[in-house]
Amino acid sequence: MNKRPLILVVEQNLHNLEILNFHLKTLDFSCICTKQGMKALNLAQVHKPDLILLDIMLPDMSSLEVISYLRQNPETGKIPIIAITAVTSLEERDLIFLTGADDCVIKPYNLNELEIVIRRYLNHW
Repeated sequence: MNKRPLILVVEQNLHNLEILNFHLKTLDFSCICTKQGMKALNLAQVHKPDLILLDIMLPDMSSLEVISYLRQNPETGKIPIIAITAVTSLEERDLIFLTGADDCVIKPYNLNELEIVIRRYLNHW
């Protein structure tokens, strides 16, 4: 029996966080959730999720810093990170990728399209 993939959801908006958590669980993913970057770093270190969904706007620290710290840590450096952002400028999206995000989804997003992106990185499930 395979374990369910674990996704760390980092989203500053509580409503969006609850929707994502509910939707991912209906897709048979396990989730851990937080609204803060520092807590996300700790949760990633402790739980080593299979994938991280990371809102670019966080209340306590820059999401680019979160990505950078995750990439520098040997225990979290290979975890796929999908940035979720309302930013539409190419320059800012390029910065997200240059910092180390694997993919970027633009808000507002379609949950079915988000599922396709997630499964691309969790293709062995």
